[in-house]
Amino acid sequence: MPADNNKLIIEGITEDGKTFRPSDWIDRLCGSVSSYGADRRAKHPPHQHGYRGPERRQRHVNFLHPQVIDGIKCLVVDLVLRDANPAAYQFVMDFVSANRLRTREYPQLVEERQNT
Repeated sequence: MPADNNKLIIEGITEDGKTFRPSDWIDRLCGSVSSYGADRRAKHPPHQHGYRGPERRQRHVNFLHPQVIDGIKCLVVDLVLRDANPAAYQFVMDFVSANRLRTREYPQLVEERQNT
């Protein structure tokens, strides 16, 4: 399968089947991840680089894609993030683990849909 399809789907459902709260968890997680730098410290991009207003947190958002899949709020993580910013990727994975969220990889989702 092409590398473009290597994505991790984080579902807004806990391992015991309950809807994860708060309902804006995806926005909060994306906001946190977008401000992590390679030095593992929170980044506040300088204004001279064009980060102003809502764009100030767009640093890693291109790796994170909120979606509704099968009626469930999900965050699709492009696994390129793992190499582009290991600290941000680890932050996401720690969040998943701490909150016991269900995950699937993108090829697994495609296979599941083809078998139904």
